Formats: sequence, C-alpha cells, structure tokens
Amino acid sequence: MTVATLNSFTYIKSTFICSTILRLKNHSHPLLQLITLSAFAVCTPVFANDSAGAVAGLDTITVFASPNSEPLLPSINAAKKELQRWPGHVSLVSEADYERRAVLGLSDVLVRQPGVYARSTAGQQSLKLSIRGSGLASPLGTRGVVLLRDGLPLNQSDGTLDPAYADPFNARYMEIYRGANALRYGAATLGGAINIISPTGYSHLGVETHLEGGSNDYLRVQTRVGQVFDNGMDAFASVSRYQTEGSMPQAEQKLTRFYGNLGFMLGERSGGRLHMDYAEMRQEISSPLTRSQLHGNASLNNPAPRWPEHRIKTKPHLRLAYQHSINYGDDDRITLGAYHIDTTFELLGTLVPIEYRARDHGVSVRGEINRTLGGRDNSFTWGFSHAQGSSNSQTYGPFILPGGVFRDFSPQQYEDIKASAETTQLYLENSYALTPSFALIAAAQAVTATREREITALRNPSWPFHQHFKDVNHHKRYNGWNPKLGLLWQVNEHNQLYTNLSRSYEPPSLIEFYNTRGTTAAQKATTWEVGARGGEQIHWEAAVFYSQVKNELLKIPKAGNPSDPMGGNIPRTVHAGLELQLSGELSAEQFSGAVDWGLNYTLNQFRHKNDDTFNNNRLPVIPQHFGSVHALYQHPSGVYLGPDVEFASSAYADQANTLKASGYGIVNFTLGYAHPSSRFTVFLNARNLADKHYAASTEFIAQANTEQAAFNPGLERAVFVGTKVLW
Repeated sequence: MTVATLNSFTYIKSTFICSTILRLKNHSHPLLQLITLSAFAVCTPVFANDSAGAVAGLDTITVFASPNSEPLLPSINAAKKELQRWPGHVSLVSEADYERRAVLGLSDVLVRQPGVYARSTAGQQSLKLSIRGSGLASPLGTRGVVLLRDGLPLNQSDGTLDPAYADPFNARYMEIYRGANALRYGAATLGGAINIISPTGYSHLGVETHLEGGSNDYLRVQTRVGQVFDNGMDAFASVSRYQTEGSMPQAEQKLTRFYGNLGFMLGERSGGRLHMDYAEMRQEISSPLTRSQLHGNASLNNPAPRWPEHRIKTKPHLRLAYQHSINYGDDDRITLGAYHIDTTFELLGTLVPIEYRARDHGVSVRGEINRTLGGRDNSFTWGFSHAQGSSNSQTYGPFILPGGVFRDFSPQQYEDIKASAETTQLYLENSYALTPSFALIAAAQAVTATREREITALRNPSWPFHQHFKDVNHHKRYNGWNPKLGLLWQVNEHNQLYTNLSRSYEPPSLIEFYNTRGTTAAQKATTWEVGARGGEQIHWEAAVFYSQVKNELLKIPKAGNPSDPMGGNIPRTVHAGLELQLSGELSAEQFSGAVDWGLNYTLNQFRHKNDDTFNNNRLPVIPQHFGSVHALYQHPSGVYLGPDVEFASSAYADQANTLKASGYGIVNFTLGYAHPSSRFTVFLNARNLADKHYAASTEFIAQANTEQAAFNPGLERAVFVGTKVLW
C-alpha cells in the first residue's frame, strides 16, 4: 500500500458534492432514499472530520492506493495476463474500449467480439444474446450463456436471464469465456460465460457524471461516486436513468438503476466486498415486422401488430451479493460467495395479464492452489456452487385475442403457476507446465439439477377456449458430468497456440423442460477447439470450433399436429465456426497522432444433422457471416474521429429455411474530444448514416410463410451527443 496526499481543494469539493446529494434525504421515492444512504456512506468521513472541527488538519489525508493484486477484482493488466493461461478463445473488453462513443446497451459493448451475437431492437437495451449459437430458441430471455458479476451469477437458478439486468454502465471490464473456457467459474454451457468486473472506490475515485442524448428522445444520465477511506475501506455508488422512444412504434423503454459496492480488508490476507443492484424498468415490446414492412413497402398496420400494447413493468429487480477472499498461502486462495435475487414484474398487453415474482439465491466456494509439482508450475482450481429459486405467476383476465380483440372481459384469475429450480455444480481444473513453454490443462465438472412446475387452472374463458388453461404438474432431475482436456504452447514471448476438447451439459429452463409429450432431455455437446493468438505491432486471435450437439433445445413438431410446433429436443445438430480478431495502431511522421483500428469477423455453420423433419437445414436467427471494422484517429490535442462499419449476411427466421432476412452493412461515425487530463470528454456519434432498413434479429420459428411477421428492425439513422466529466 502507498500513501497519497489530498489537498484542501479536494476536501472542499467533496464536501459540496456530498452535501448536495444528502439534501435528497427527505425525498419519498425509495430509489432516491437508497441513493441517499449510499451517498451518506461515501460522504461520512468528510462530515465526521468537519464536525470535529478538524478542517485545518486536513491538508494531508492518508488513503490506500488501488491494490492491483486484489483477488476479488484484479486490475485490467492482471486480468489480461491471467486470460493468457487458458487454452481457448477468451477475451477482455474494457470500459476504455467503448466510453468515447454512445453506448445504448450491452450490444454496443459486445459488438466487436467475434463469436458473440448481441443485437438489440430499435435502440432498446433489451437484446438477443448468444455465443456460438447457444440458446437460440429460448422463449424468455437468454439461456445458454452464464452472466456473472465478479464471478457470481446474474442468471436465475434455471439458467435464464434478461440481459437488460446486466448493467454495461457499471463495468470496469468484461471477460468473455467462449464455450468450455468458462469452466473456471463452473459454467459448462455451449455458449460459455461473460463476467462483469465491477468498478470500486479505488478504480473510480472521485465524482463522475455522464450525460448522453439524441434521436428518438434518447437520454442517459449517470452519476458515479468513488471514495477510499483512511482505514483502507472503499465504496462505489452509481445511479442512472435511461430512456428512449426507440426508432419504431411500441419501442419505448425507461430504466432507473442503482449499483453500489463496499469493500474492506481484514488484514493483508483477507478481504470482502458487498454488492447491491436495484433496477426499475418499464418497456414496451414491439411486434416483429413482415419483410414488406421492414423495408418500408407496406404500412405498419398491414398486417396490424399481433399484440399492439405488449409491455412489461419491473417493480423492482433487486440483487444482493457478498464475496470474501482469504489468502492462506503465498499464492493460495479461497473465495466464498453468496447472492440473493428478487424480481417482480407485470407482463401486459398479450393473451392474458401476468403477475410474476421470482426469488433466487445461491452460494459458491472457489479455491486456487498454485505450487510446483516435480519442479514445474502447477495451478489447481476447485469449486462448488449451489443455486435454488422459486417463482409464482398468476394470470388474470381479460382474455385478449391477437390484434387486441377482447374475448373475456372478466378480471378474475385464470391460473396459479408455481415453479422451482435447483442446480448444484462441482468442478476441478488443473494446469501443469510439462515444459516451461508447454502446459497441459485437465478439468471436469459434475452437475445435478431439478426442475419442477405446477399449474393450477382456476377457470377458463367461455367456448371455444373452455379448455385453454389446464392443470400441469411436472418434475424431473438431471445429472451429468463434463470433462475437458487442453494444451497450451507458448511459441515465443508474444505468440501462443492452443487446443481443447470438452463436453457441455445443459439442463433445460423451467419453461423448456416439459411439453405435451412429457419432459425434455438435457442438451449435451462435445466441442473441439483450436486457435492461436499473439502479435506485437498487430494483435490477433483466431479460433476454430466444432460442436456436435445432442438433444438441442429447439422446435419440434407436435405429435398428431405437425403444423403446430412446440419446444423440445432435436436429436442432432452441428455448431461450427471461425472467430477472427485483429487490432493495432498506425502512426506516421507525416501526420500527428495515431490511428487505432480493428477488425472482427465470425463465420458460422449451425445446422441440423439428418433430421427427420428439417434435414440438414441451417439453424435460424444468427447470420452465417457477421462482424465489424473500425478506425479511430486520435490527435495529440485530444480530438478523435473515425468510422466504424457493422455487417452481417442473410439469416433464416425458421428451421424450415423458408423465410430469410437480408444481409446488411451499416456505417457509423464518431467525432469527439478527450482532454489530455482525462477529466473531460465530449462526443458526437452518428449511427446508420445511410438510413438502412434492416433486421437486427429475427424471431425463432419452426415453419414460417413468406409473409409472416418475423423481423425485428435495427436502429434507423440517429445522432447522439454525450459528455463525461470527472470532478
């Protein structure tokens, strides 16, 4: 630890800011009361010293510098170095990579990550998220990708997640683990994991404000406060407001967030951190468009939206988490974690109104033992996690047919739906240096899970829907294990080659684990991956993967009624692809400054394999080719400017391959100024300059017709301006 000196100006400035925040203490809104409490925690040392009459003695205050080796939240450089130890395609995207342009949501953070498909509709934060084709047919939210904050899950206990709750505005950096590379956190899904590393009082010391606005009534306001106390504790708090009308009808979204964490050390070998997330969201859900509507050749009311007033209101989403790390040897560590998630929302404007509440909680233990074995470096990681949760959904009248036609006006309750899920995982991973430049990595995971869903039908609408709601009671246990074997060769100081062979095992979500035939099977996959990374002037990474998937959770024909598909297991599919990423910096004597540039490209081959119904058809939603190119010129004065291009080939909307979204390329441009002190940034970001009408994503359909509404439009031409100020 080091000692830093804070001058009197810093003290006066902090006092003014904290006193301004604390004037909100009598506000009745619960979120503002929560913010006030957090602000009070951050500001307490300032007022305590003032009340003691010690202003004159504050010329020098002892604080603790950021511990770069902090086990719970390592520095960016430490994290990058750690990722180089894994024999697979892993990457890191830092806040600095995207903070100088408008960020409308998680899709703008992940757009330059090959293999990661993250697309939002009409400028909203909610998005479709998949890695290597995971969870394509998930009926609600995202499945097949584990999202974590500092190693603890954001997903519910059955594996599902609404990505809107994965806050991109409070991430110091994000780690992307594709496929079995996520086993270090116990995740063994086809897609892998994304780990959000939080800002702290150490990494974001002081007060920072963000303000963005632009087309479609877009507005984002955020204030972040970081404080380090003289006893080594630190605190970080952030409050933000996001809203947009979207670039199409029925695309309004309003989101209010609070995030905070408090860290402390119990000596040099033990420390903990407490996290809190709070979110309230109101979102309209836009209806998909037909091909003619998408390209402006037909009215948006021809055909009319299926659900013209579809919307969701979260009130609220709350997450509490705590982690504690203990170093019991020079390089040995054990980390304990616990979390609780409580989500309440109303789903309105569809067949029936739904009131939903889910509570999920879990615990985890993770150990790291770094020693030598036979004179060679050896790293052993082990872990255990247990998650369980329950939900209750209640459906009420009125009963509304597609198009907004009322069938039953009664507000009485139709159903009471109770569901529960448990997932327990044990994992082991060992990395052994066979030679100073060649490592063998072996790992295994065991998982056991239960899924249970009980539906009690209380009443039904009148004929012909008198049997629409039925009693249901399903329960199933899933058991599986997943081995992994990898090799990592350090060719020279800057270049590596790697390969791995792994298996994944994924129990279905609570919605997917049963259909009219009974319960579904777990999805399994065997994946082989080979790749290389390195470079000095030009940084590069290339990976090829091939997955044979068994019982993939997609769409299957109903028995006796093949034209009405349902969720179920497709016996065999193949997910294969190439992921390529290049980046570098160009500088020349003939002009001042430098050009940062980058290219990422993904080639996918996702197909059925000799299926009785769908033959060898391509799987829908994700294009065969997609990626982006960007270049940013930075002048020594602080001015920066440059274009970026996003592109994608065509993509099917259905498993029968009868309806296709056209490929597209959109051009964006950014102009900005960043003060050399990094205390002030202002920018203008123009999107989709050619006003291209394109489908950012498609619905997932089994058998579509050529006039079916299946396309979710991307953001139309828009302009955003923003500023960031560090006080």
